[in-house]
Amino acid sequence: MVQHFFYPETIAIVGATADPKKFGNTVTVNLVENENVTSKLFPINPKSSEILGLKSYPSVIDVPKEIDLAIILVPSKAVPIVVDQCIEKKVKRIVIVSAGFGEINEEGKMIQEEMARKATAEGIRIIGPNCVGIMNVDIGMNASFVITPPHGNVSMVTQSGSFGAACLYEMEWQGLGFSKFANLGNMIDVNLTDLLEFFKEDEATQVVCIYLENVVDGRRFYETLKEVTQIKPTIVLKGGRTSAGAKAASSHTGSIATDYSSLKAAVKQAGATLCESMSDYVTAIKAFSYSPLPKGNRVGLFTNSGGSAVLFSDNLDEFGLELAEFSEEFKEKIDPYVIPLVKKVIALDMIAGARGEEFYQVAKAMFEDPNIDIIVPCAVIPTFLEMEPDEHYKGAIRAWNETGRKKPILPIFMSGKLMNQVKKVAAEENAPIFMSPKEAAFAAKVLIDRKKKFQK
Repeated sequence: MVQHFFYPETIAIVGATADPKKFGNTVTVNLVENENVTSKLFPINPKSSEILGLKSYPSVIDVPKEIDLAIILVPSKAVPIVVDQCIEKKVKRIVIVSAGFGEINEEGKMIQEEMARKATAEGIRIIGPNCVGIMNVDIGMNASFVITPPHGNVSMVTQSGSFGAACLYEMEWQGLGFSKFANLGNMIDVNLTDLLEFFKEDEATQVVCIYLENVVDGRRFYETLKEVTQIKPTIVLKGGRTSAGAKAASSHTGSIATDYSSLKAAVKQAGATLCESMSDYVTAIKAFSYSPLPKGNRVGLFTNSGGSAVLFSDNLDEFGLELAEFSEEFKEKIDPYVIPLVKKVIALDMIAGARGEEFYQVAKAMFEDPNIDIIVPCAVIPTFLEMEPDEHYKGAIRAWNETGRKKPILPIFMSGKLMNQVKKVAAEENAPIFMSPKEAAFAAKVLIDRKKKFQK
């Protein structure tokens, strides 16, 4: 079972080293120096008796305990020997981080296929080779080159380690946390569908995201994807959409990229969200990670920046969505909190002088209005009238909290480095923030699309 990769009681780090100039150092440090890790760690290095305060062993065979998971970090020439030792030790699962196999040449393909054959015969599963590793933030296990992200409800499987890391860094910058992460590399054994089956059952995983270049057993992948999307939002980004991209994918992991038009049709039919850029991919993940699904498609917008509202409205229209019309009851409710110059029409422009308290009152009125399904507070952070950079965001999130977070909120906040203070509040409140009108409009689209497909 794939689950055993993510919940090991014992981990052997083969090629462990405290030397920052050597290949295995980052993975070693990520595992050993994570104070939250619950697994028992066994560094393996014949040239060291102790690594980062832990006793080191000459080989995995010498460890006096059963090993659930071996992380292999040695040079490619030594990997088959280590795999044989793991088989002798009856290690349950193996992650081969080392590169230099099927992505290089035909000889490399033959070597990796032989390792997979031997391991499979003994019931041992392998992730890799040529990967950055795996992590389970729930138990403090970061067996990868990637920095440990905040804890969250998102799990990602990716065929590109560096791209997966880039997505993770971008998501962390925008306040998103992770549960599980896996880079599969050359996929000589464990593949995307195996991870999907695991994520489907994993209670800590609430949002599933996939970066893929090729698919093994397309029918099984499609059927599993369809099952997952029924119960969890699933976002897919495909590399190798063009002929140039397909050639790059082939050289990347030594595989042939899956035809994009066929995959696109299958993903949409399965009910997953298909993205065609990293920006849309991260935006969709963020939308599903924080937001409940809306009851309908009526979007309520209020702002201190008319131009931003116009841009958001343009983006919304491009996605086939519309702003909500305001009822007379709503207009009367917000009347004490907007100045007479404000026109109480769709794209409610409260003008630059509106403060955090006004944002709170208008947001609360929208959350309480049964005619509005999604609330979009939009602000260019002001630098005048002694306003605090975060007061408008705090006002909107306060209203969301007080009304039970029952509707999606898609806050658009802009102003360069002034965003840092707002982002800090977003992290403390476990709330979303969108960096542009287009991001928020796309977030509204994916939420509404899922609502229409799965909640009639």
